[in-house]
Amino acid sequence: MASDRMMEYYYSMGQDCLHMGDMDGAVTYFRKAANMGAREAAYEIYVLGRQWEKGDGVDKDEGKAENCFKISVDYDILDASLELGKLYLRGINGNKPNPRKARRMLEHASDQGSAEAASLLGKIYDEGIMGKVNHNKAFQYYLLAAERGDSGAMLMTGMFYAQGTSTQKDLSAAEMWIRKGRDAGDPDGDMTLRGFLSVACGEYITGAAGSVDAGKAWSMAEEAETLGDKEAFFRLGLAFRHSSRKDHAVKAFECYKRAARNSIPAAWSALGLCYEAGIGVEEDIREAVKLYKKAAEKGDPFGMAHYGYALSNGEGVEKDEKAAMNWLIKAAMKGDGGAIHILKEDYNYELR
Repeated sequence: MASDRMMEYYYSMGQDCLHMGDMDGAVTYFRKAANMGAREAAYEIYVLGRQWEKGDGVDKDEGKAENCFKISVDYDILDASLELGKLYLRGINGNKPNPRKARRMLEHASDQGSAEAASLLGKIYDEGIMGKVNHNKAFQYYLLAAERGDSGAMLMTGMFYAQGTSTQKDLSAAEMWIRKGRDAGDPDGDMTLRGFLSVACGEYITGAAGSVDAGKAWSMAEEAETLGDKEAFFRLGLAFRHSSRKDHAVKAFECYKRAARNSIPAAWSALGLCYEAGIGVEEDIREAVKLYKKAAEKGDPFGMAHYGYALSNGEGVEKDEKAAMNWLIKAAMKGDGGAIHILKEDYNYELR
């Protein structure tokens, strides 16, 4: 047929223009071929747009890239809708972004099945790029992108389930999606999993997880510690200590001991309090004061204050009013309310 011959002619002319380095001419001929039904010609225009966008073998020109993408979108080239949306999202040639145009193009790409487009739409609504945050829509798009295999969206979906703001809180679903994103190789996978585990372990003690499971909480803290969170057991200890269950006092003490291995001053202070008040261990004021002193010397305000109290009263250590006041002042300067109160009431001293 004559039309087929003309289509082939225009496509061939487009290829000749490419070989001669005439990209503008190539676009013209490929468009004519596309108008006659050559879908591969429409895709060639998209490829030229990518070259102009990246400056691949040509002078970078995002204006020409935009034109190519717009032409390709007219022929339902999925990648063109996605790239045009991304181009509008960051701004063409350094100009101001156009989030409304970006949204339209990304919606078009998402409707055609693009995981990346759905993830970017989630980001637009999550960060309020359109001018207003909409976490419900953000979650819907992140979940859609996650189901399509986008690793970053998997992490975000997990965090939404963990927070329980735009969907029902579900730590099991949260953990599942975060682990999927991590296993898919997302560069933020370890960091996101570590953060999730660090918070969730305490929620399995407080009941915020929907149930109390000390074993799961402990294993989560262990994994978080392995991933680099050296304070995971300290925070878990706090959750156990504030629990109403009697057996959790011993667990709190064990957590603080575990955290103390990582040389965390606040953990030494917490252990000191356990020994002083008999929380999960027999009272031992001398051991408590040793730990308070250790924490104080590393700058922990709670340790400074309680070491100061001990020196002031001569409990577990020889009484020394001068040293006591010195430690109490240091603690007060770091904002410890108890130290501020004792200085005012017992020493008639106020920070200026």
